[in-house]
Amino acid sequence: MRRQLSLASSIASAALMVSAGAALAGGWATVTLDPGTNEPTAGEPVTVGFTVLQHGKTPVGQGNVIVSATGPDGQVYAFPARPEGKPGHWVVEMTLPSAGTWSWAVTIPEQLEVETHLAPLQVARASPIPPVGGAILPIFLLVAAGLVLGTLFVLRGRMRTFAGRALQRP
Repeated sequence: MRRQLSLASSIASAALMVSAGAALAGGWATVTLDPGTNEPTAGEPVTVGFTVLQHGKTPVGQGNVIVSATGPDGQVYAFPARPEGKPGHWVVEMTLPSAGTWSWAVTIPEQLEVETHLAPLQVARASPIPPVGGAILPIFLLVAAGLVLGTLFVLRGRMRTFAGRALQRP
């Protein structure tokens, strides 16, 4: 729930954040993230969809759209986006290697020589514990099989004892 609220606040604040340089240069765009975008986890791929509108009106459906992300350590990663669906809609798949607060921006080098900066992105720490179902199921099945076989062995011995006694009585 906390992750969804954090992501919702990021989406709300990112919808119309544009850098000052873009407004002064006249070449600016609004970037709106798709609702329901998952919060990223360190080391796991996350797909983010967004809509780019030049001057807040015209869909940007062609060109080279790049999402750049700067990690807590200052390292910059660039991820190419691809158009998908309606005009102006783009999708990017990112794998951010470390947890923490990341800054990120959308750039369209050939059309807009500026970056549209989005609200900071919180990347969750990867879980060190493997999924429970994968590790416990084989052990459970092995124990269950052992119990069934043990029960059958005990019952078989009792059946022989009971049958032997029945034959000895006149």
